[in-house]
Amino acid sequence: MSPPASAHPTDKAQVRQLVRGMGVTGVLFLTLSAETPASSVFVILPGVIQAAGSGALVSMAVAGLVALCMALTYAELGSSFPSAGGEYAIVGSVLGPVTGFAVLGVNLFNLLLSCAALSRGIADYLVAVLPGLSPVGTAVGALAIATGLGILNIRTSAAATGAFLLVELAALLAVTVLGLSRPARPLLELFAHPVALAPGPALSAVGLGGLATGVVVGLFAYDGYGNAVYLSEEVRDVRRRLVHAVLWALALTAVAETAALAAVLIGAPDLTALLRAGDGMISDFTRQAGGAVLGRMIGAGVALAILNAVIALVLMTGRQVYATARDGVWPGPLGGLLTQVHPRFGSPWGGTLLAGGLSAGLCLLPMKLLLMLSGSGVTLIYISLSLACLLRGRDRVAEPGWRLPLWPAPPLLALVLLLVVAAASLKDGGVSFAVSLACAAAAALYYALVLKPRGEWRLGGPSVADRTDK
Repeated sequence: MSPPASAHPTDKAQVRQLVRGMGVTGVLFLTLSAETPASSVFVILPGVIQAAGSGALVSMAVAGLVALCMALTYAELGSSFPSAGGEYAIVGSVLGPVTGFAVLGVNLFNLLLSCAALSRGIADYLVAVLPGLSPVGTAVGALAIATGLGILNIRTSAAATGAFLLVELAALLAVTVLGLSRPARPLLELFAHPVALAPGPALSAVGLGGLATGVVVGLFAYDGYGNAVYLSEEVRDVRRRLVHAVLWALALTAVAETAALAAVLIGAPDLTALLRAGDGMISDFTRQAGGAVLGRMIGAGVALAILNAVIALVLMTGRQVYATARDGVWPGPLGGLLTQVHPRFGSPWGGTLLAGGLSAGLCLLPMKLLLMLSGSGVTLIYISLSLACLLRGRDRVAEPGWRLPLWPAPPLLALVLLLVVAAASLKDGGVSFAVSLACAAAAALYYALVLKPRGEWRLGGPSVADRTDK
C-alpha cells in the first residue's frame, strides 16, 4: 500500500511529532466541548424538530442507537489505529488508500462545515446582549479567537474548554428544569402520536421521511465523541484511555441533549407555535418560560458554549491537517508548512491556521445549508467506519487495541440502520448526499491521479510505527 520511503516528500522536513501529555480527563473535556451538548440543543436540535415535529424524540432515539454502535466501533478502531489522521487513517489502513481518501474528502469538509455552522450560531445568542451583530462577522471573529487559542499548549486548551463546559451544562440544566416544571403534555404522546406542521392550520402525523431526516440531523447533534481520535497522538496510554473518552463523551452528551429536548417538547404550551418558531424555537421557549433576564443569561452561556466548541473543533481539525501533511497529501511547500509544530506549545500551528481560515470562508453559506451538508457527511463517514470494522474480520483479535463486545453486531447494526436512514432521507436530503459524494470522489481521484503515480503518499505516525515494530 505504501511507496518506498525515499519517495515521501516530507522525509527531508524531519517532521516533529506531537507530544503525549494528556490523560483521559483532558481528552474528555476537549471531546465533550467539540460535541457541545448545549450548542447542539440550541443550534442543531431545532433542525430535528423542524423535520420530525414532536417525533424529534423518536428520531433522536434512533440516532442514539446508531451513535452507541458507532461509539463502540470508534473505540475499537481508534485504539487499534491511534492516529491524528482520524477516520481517514483508520479507513485507509483497513480498506486501502482510495477509500481512505474518499473518507478524507468527506470528513475534512464536514469538520470545516461544523466549525462554520457553530460559529454562525454565536450571533443568534449574543444579539439579545449586543443588538445588531453581524452573523458572518461574529462567526469570523469567533474563528479568529478559536484559531489563536487552538495554537496554545493542548493541556491549556483542555483546561479552558473544561471550564467553559461547566457553563454550558448549567445552561442545559436550566432549560430542562424550565420544561419539566410546567408539563403541557405527557411524554408518551410524543412517541405514540408524533405530529408536525402541515400546510393548513392543523398539525398532521409525521411521515417516515420526516423522521428519517430527523435522524440524519440527529446524528450530527450527537456527533463528536469520535473526535477523540484526533487527539490520540497526545494521550498517554492511548489504547486504553481513548476508549474511555469516546464512550463517556457519548453517554454524557446523550443524557444532556435528550433531557433538554424532552423538556422543551413536554413543556411548550403551544406545540404549533413552537414548531413555527423556526431556528430560534428553543431560545424562544427559554425566554417565555423563564423570563427575559434568564433567557439572556442562558443565551450568553450558549454563545460561550458554541465558542468553546469552535475552539475544540479547530484544534482537532488542525491535527488532522497536520497528519495528512505528514503523510504527503498536501503539495510542495504547503505540505512542509502544515507539518510545522510550535516549538513552545507543541501544537500543529500551520494546520490549525489553515483549518480556521477555511472554516471562515464557509461562514458565507446559509445556516440551513451548513447543517444539511454536515448531516449527510456524518452518515457516509459512519458507513465507512462500520465497513472497516466488519472487514477487519476475526484476525483483529491478534492486533493491538480494545475489542468491542458482541462483534460483529454493533457495526453491523449501525450499518443496516445507516443505510435505511440514508435511503429514507434521500428525498429531503438528496443534494446534501450528492455534495458529500462529490467531495469523496474528488479526494479519491486526487489520490489515484496525482499522488499514487508520483509515489507521494504513505500513511505515517506513531500508530503505524508501533504496528511495524510489533
